[in-house]
Order: sequence, then structure tokens, then C-alpha cells
Amino acid sequence: MSQKVALGVDVGGSTVKFGLVDEEGNVLTQEAYSTDAEHGPLAVLRRIGEKIAEWLEKNPEIVGVGVGFPGMVNRQKEVCWPPNFPGWEVIDPSEHLRPLIGESIPLIVENDANVAAWAEATIGSARGEPDFLYVTLGTGIGGCIVSDGRIWRGATGGAGEIGHMTVDVNGPICNCGARGCVEAYIGSRYMTTYARQKMRRYPESLLHKLMNEGKELTPKLINEAAEGGDIFAQNFLTELGRILGAALASALNACDLHLCIVGGGLSQAETFLLGQARRTLRARVLQPIATDVQLRVAAYSVNAGIVGAAMLAMGSQFKSQN
Repeated sequence: MSQKVALGVDVGGSTVKFGLVDEEGNVLTQEAYSTDAEHGPLAVLRRIGEKIAEWLEKNPEIVGVGVGFPGMVNRQKEVCWPPNFPGWEVIDPSEHLRPLIGESIPLIVENDANVAAWAEATIGSARGEPDFLYVTLGTGIGGCIVSDGRIWRGATGGAGEIGHMTVDVNGPICNCGARGCVEAYIGSRYMTTYARQKMRRYPESLLHKLMNEGKELTPKLINEAAEGGDIFAQNFLTELGRILGAALASALNACDLHLCIVGGGLSQAETFLLGQARRTLRARVLQPIATDVQLRVAAYSVNAGIVGAAMLAMGSQFKSQN
């Protein structure tokens, strides 16, 4: 290959995605593996390190490795208390990855939402935008605030965690320990559980038929049913869109931002989830923001973590502010 390439690793609550990325942000090849988070942090890191080593052996042209982790990443590049990773407190991933991949290859560790936001800011839907909120909808709900072209990290590195904003003080318990977080409704595992509970009262739903045919209940299947005319699925996604829109409005009001970029697998639920989120967002933001508030779907709705991590590993750097 004539172009410079790097390996991007996107660590999620259920899967870890690896991708070979060129300088223009093209994903040349990728694979995904189970995270196996239930086996504890050291098992997760050992699996990631072994897979990175395999990629390096097969692709000696790789110039660097970037890894995006969920949870707060502090100034020491330690990953702190990721809520969907049992037994994980404060751990330096590099300490456990280096013995498996060697010392010669550059290794960048960063928060997964920060990495994805950086990809959107440089070559994605927020290119040229100095101020925006990035939100990723997946197993967890991550976020990043970009202000004046810089990543806003906050006092300890955890700024932008919109998934743990409270939308109902008496709501369901989130993995972070609080009640009524955005993630406790819209995180993919919670959403599936919530839908399964509500479906019992709607035996006519197309979802029952699809599941009886052997399909797994997932957010993607719920969206497919909604697009296919299923009233339960449409109402369900609309309800969650209202919750998401209210949370986004609170975040934009607090930070005086006019633009939100939404990525992750659920960003494809455009008609009902994001459609309602837009309507709620416009209705709830302050008037100076409402005049030009926008919610855009990320250009890298699925691969932002891979792309952003790889591009960082190629030598690009965050502008960051505390």
C-alpha cells in the first residue's frame, strides 16, 4: 500500500471492532469480536492485545494503533469506571497492551466518544463547525463537547457524558448506579429489555411474528418493524425519541450549543426516533438556540470510532482544553 495506514480499535460494551484505515478516513478492512466484558478487565485487554498483535503481524505497514474506550479517560490516559464493564475501576490499558504488542508501534488511548467526535469534526458531518455536541447511541450512550474547535474534557476528563444525564429521578436503574439516566432507556440493552416488557401488552405487534420466525429482538429489528408499519414499534421509538430530544435540549441549553451530531447504530432510526428527537429538541431549547438548532446524523454513524482512533494513531492530535 502506498498510503499511510493505521489500526483503529473501537471498544464497545458488547463488541470490539478493528479496522485498517487510510489517511483519507477510508476503512480498508475490518472485523468485530465479542468484548467478553463479563470476564473482567484483564481478560478484555488481553483479548484486545492479542488481536492487535495479529493485525500487526499480518499488516506490517501499520504505522500506529489507536484505541477508543468507553468511560472516562483521564489525563494519565487511564480508563475510569466504564459503566458497562463489570469489575473495571481505574486501569491504564497501555500497561497491559504493551507486553502483547511490543514497544515499537505508537499506541494512542482515548475516550471512544471523543475519538468519534474528532472524526466528525475533521472529515465528517461537523467539518468546519467549531462548536457542537457529539452523541453516540450504542450499548452505552457516549458524548463529547467540542468548543471553539477543541475537545472540552472537564476537570477529570469526563465532560460530555450525556448518557448519564437524568431524565427521570424515579426511572430505571442504570449500570452507573443512578436512576433514570438517558442510557437506561436508549442504551441498546436497556431498550431491548424495555421493549420486551411493553410488547406483552401488544400481541398484535409485528415484532412477535418476527421473533417467532427466529429473529432476535434488537434496536435494529424494532426500527425495521416501525418502518414496516408496526404501530407499537413506531410509538415505542417515538417515546424514546422524546426522551432523547429532551436530554439533548438540556445539554445544548447548558452549553449554549446549536448543533448536535448523532452517531452509533441507532442513528439510523431516522424516521421515528430521531424525527421525534428533533421535534422535542426544537421545542425545548432556549429561543436564541432555537433559531438555528440542528441535529445531524454522523457521517461515520457506525465506523466513527475506528476512523477517529486510526487517524489519531497516524499522528493527528486533538486540540483539547480543560
